[in-house]
Amino acid sequence: MVKQERDAAAEVLKALAHPVRLGVIEILASGERTVTQLYEELGCSQSMMSQQLKILCQQKLVEIRKDGTQKYCSLCNRDFLKVFTCMHKHLRQFLNFQD
Repeated sequence: MVKQERDAAAEVLKALAHPVRLGVIEILASGERTVTQLYEELGCSQSMMSQQLKILCQQKLVEIRKDGTQKYCSLCNRDFLKVFTCMHKHLRQFLNFQD
């Protein structure tokens, strides 16, 4: 990996470094959701969700499409979920987390 790729990877990982953003990715793993569904499921405000989605969209992790008055969110690249599989394995194996 060259420096430019490492820098870009660090930015993507920084975008994930927040519990709400991790929750968004986890929820969207099972399919598209509205912004309202996301903030209700994660128990945060609409403005907080908007801020978090902006960061995820900037890093091309999440995309938003508008249909009438609703905004629908989905993952840009489902292959990225492999990172979460590795994280879950690490947490269970080394940090004594249980499913």
